[in-house]
Amino acid sequence: MKTSRLLIILLFIILAVFLLKKGELFQDKFALITLPVKEYYLELTNSTKNSIDKYLKQTSSIEALKSENILLRKYLYQQKIKIVKLEEITQFNEKKFDNHKSILRVQTISYKKLNDFSQIYLTKADELKEDKIYGLIQKNVASGIAIKEKNVLKGILLSNPICQFSTFIGDKKTPGIAKGIDAQNIEINFIPKWSKISIGDKVMTSGLDNIFLPNIPVGVVNNIITKSTYKTAIVTTYADILHPNFFYLVKEVLHEPKDINLSKMKLDNNITEERK
Repeated sequence: MKTSRLLIILLFIILAVFLLKKGELFQDKFALITLPVKEYYLELTNSTKNSIDKYLKQTSSIEALKSENILLRKYLYQQKIKIVKLEEITQFNEKKFDNHKSILRVQTISYKKLNDFSQIYLTKADELKEDKIYGLIQKNVASGIAIKEKNVLKGILLSNPICQFSTFIGDKKTPGIAKGIDAQNIEINFIPKWSKISIGDKVMTSGLDNIFLPNIPVGVVNNIITKSTYKTAIVTTYADILHPNFFYLVKEVLHEPKDINLSKMKLDNNITEERK
């Protein structure tokens, strides 16, 4: 009995040792077989980690470049504004009015109202008289009038009906009173009914209302309307009043009319009525 038990125990030990050796051999073989897979997994893990690090660095670099790009655009925009202003000033420095004693160069500060592009506030009002009407010239052409009120200089451009001044039409210098319509056109009223004016006639300032110098270009006649007692000419204007940057302001006309100017009186009355 004891002998059989010992035999069974011995066989168990031998079997255990054999299985253990077989297990070690299997484990070694399994490790060798799976080694490439483990290496590939390790490489993939490291590659993924490097990619993530690289992506994070790229994201950080992109954000930094975006910030720099925004800053550079801002500087570039400011430089462009300065260049445009310098070009405008240079253009005006070349104009014939710079050395004119009765001409003052002024600049637009802002629009009077956000929804009205026909009225603006201008610089340099100290030396001008209150409630006097001044002519505004833009690049050698008539562009509007200016009035100083309560020490503030207000510009009224050609598109505003309040803007009125005396003109001559054509070579025969037919008189009439200009009145604003819109950004491209004005009308010339009170033209004598018998006057011979034609489409294509050039319109100039007369200078007889003491607002503008004489012979400042205004525009070209594009239509003629005959009314009961006088004619009206519709005129396409030269001025670019949608870009009111710089102007020449006529402080005074060097010559005064010898007789009382009826057109000036009508203009003053119309402006007084508009203010009311």
